[in-house]
Amino acid sequence: MNTVKDFPIQQNRLLNAGFLLACLCLLDAVFTDYGLRLGLIEEANLLVAFLYEQSIPLFYVVKLGLPLILLYIVTVSSSGIVVRIALTTALFIYIAVLCMHIFWLIMVAI
Repeated sequence: MNTVKDFPIQQNRLLNAGFLLACLCLLDAVFTDYGLRLGLIEEANLLVAFLYEQSIPLFYVVKLGLPLILLYIVTVSSSGIVVRIALTTALFIYIAVLCMHIFWLIMVAI
């Protein structure tokens, strides 16, 4: 049975997507921190709101740690379809979240 590691081009695409996800998560964390510090937004995710209230560095560790764990799974996993679906889903979610961040940044600037 072929795995993701059997196809180097596919593996590179997954790594690139994982790196993109990590960058999107970093932007999300920075924009969320900015909005929360200035009182412009409220965190909708109760777990993330709790983490932010407890410790801002912990907030960043969790926000960046989860996509980095997924990126690690991409590098060692032999189940290609599950990893691709998880990565694609996470990318779509974070793109939508960043669109919301851009929207409220524009609304604040107006």
